[in-house]
Amino acid sequence: MLDKEKDDFWDIEKLVPKKKPVMHQFSSAPAVKEHRIDGVADKDTENRRLSFTGMSARERTEDTVYTPEGGGLIKRVTIKRYVDKYDFYGNFRKAALIYYDYKTPKCDFAPFYSYMPQYSQFNMAQKNYYFYWRSELRRGKYIKSDYSYIYLYVYEILNLPDMVPPEEGIKLLCRLWREYRGDLPRIDAYFSVWVQDYCLVYNLPCPMGEVREFIFDVISASEFKEFYLSDIDGAGTDGVDAMIAYLSDYDWRRGKYAAGENEEIYKRHMYGSMCLLFDRLEVGKREATAEVSTVKRDAFPHSLCTHAVKCKLEIEYVALAREEGLRKIITAGVRYTENKLRALFGIKSRLGIKDFGDEYKRLIDSYFASIFEYERRMKEREVAPEYEKLYDAESTGLSFVGADEIERVSWSTTARLVVEDEESRIENSAESTPEPPCEPDVCETDVNSSQSETYGLSNRDIALIRAAYDGHGELIDDGAMERINEAFSDGFGDVILEHDGEKYIIIEDYKEEIGEWLLK
Repeated sequence: MLDKEKDDFWDIEKLVPKKKPVMHQFSSAPAVKEHRIDGVADKDTENRRLSFTGMSARERTEDTVYTPEGGGLIKRVTIKRYVDKYDFYGNFRKAALIYYDYKTPKCDFAPFYSYMPQYSQFNMAQKNYYFYWRSELRRGKYIKSDYSYIYLYVYEILNLPDMVPPEEGIKLLCRLWREYRGDLPRIDAYFSVWVQDYCLVYNLPCPMGEVREFIFDVISASEFKEFYLSDIDGAGTDGVDAMIAYLSDYDWRRGKYAAGENEEIYKRHMYGSMCLLFDRLEVGKREATAEVSTVKRDAFPHSLCTHAVKCKLEIEYVALAREEGLRKIITAGVRYTENKLRALFGIKSRLGIKDFGDEYKRLIDSYFASIFEYERRMKEREVAPEYEKLYDAESTGLSFVGADEIERVSWSTTARLVVEDEESRIENSAESTPEPPCEPDVCETDVNSSQSETYGLSNRDIALIRAAYDGHGELIDDGAMERINEAFSDGFGDVILEHDGEKYIIIEDYKEEIGEWLLK
């Protein structure tokens, strides 16, 4: 008897009051039976409505399994319907049917925020604006909106497949995404999943035509990127940006020099050179031998879904991005290409490159060879304007005596400034670090080097770099390491010191360049 009482305690049905649920309605909203389209009762809509809500229990719980057409990285999709007893958002669908054709006159924007927006949360101003905004949206006019208005409209599309056929619903979702992502950028994270799941649930192809112009952002935001690469064999110039986003760990678009007036040139040559690399690596053919994985999760996460729409997805797909060797080559290729672009613009700063074979370097070099040759010829054709000759210094002939005097004064001044700089730095330092012991040839530096060549580092820091280069990195403390790496990151394009477990050393990829730098 005691066990029976314990079991009854967890029987939720016995705790829930037996009464008909009350649905919130606005007093001015039309009833469902008055639903009309173009002034005529839509019997087909009523039939669709009944067929959708009147699905048998077997139809609601039966799995749907299919193989997407056209190949691609998605190999098999299984849709599992929920069998929950309780439909917590069932009233939302009823309200959505009531308000499907509801309209309000033109009105002012009213801010609205809700974590899970529903009609019952509106005040009068928000209600009026939402239905006015939605009517404008259906006419193709994308006026001012808030995140929550957009999410509520998405919930309508998701929960009314009988009113909004999926073939039309996917176009509405993509256009909503495309038009508002500029002003409301956080929708990228949600829409990249909802659009993908909408297509998978209703067996629709990837809407590449709708999202191609911002596909790099789509793939960057998506947790399941393979869906947006449904046609990997066709990843030519039009789709190479998607492949870069999918396979590279480095986002070249966020580089210091890739924006502004350089953006279009960066884009054109990044896609052109990487397209050659993809062809050489035969990325499209790797699909046949790559690892097949399975992901299982709820469809439409972080959205409001009724019992009839809610489902789980099991997706079998080719995990091409998990080929570690391929990712390293593509990432290095993107960085190597950016170095070429920086050189094209006369920028000395360069990115560090690892795991990129000579074969691939020659391939990208060949792409840029004609571009650099064209730039060289254009510079040769440039003739200086006549007026610039007026600014040339007057020639007085070569004087060895004068040159010796200039050099003498320069060395004297530089030596005095270096001493003053060192004394000032020591006096102003809260905790002065003693000079590391070193041989005279280790600490010697070219005091005539310019700030650009030394990246603003002091003689002591340069001596520490030389010590690390010669294998004496134990002389470098953490503070000096941060100072040196920060200076090289700004001036050289990457850090040069790393810890090997015992002391700081020069990163192997940069040792030759640092040796040349020290010789200067």
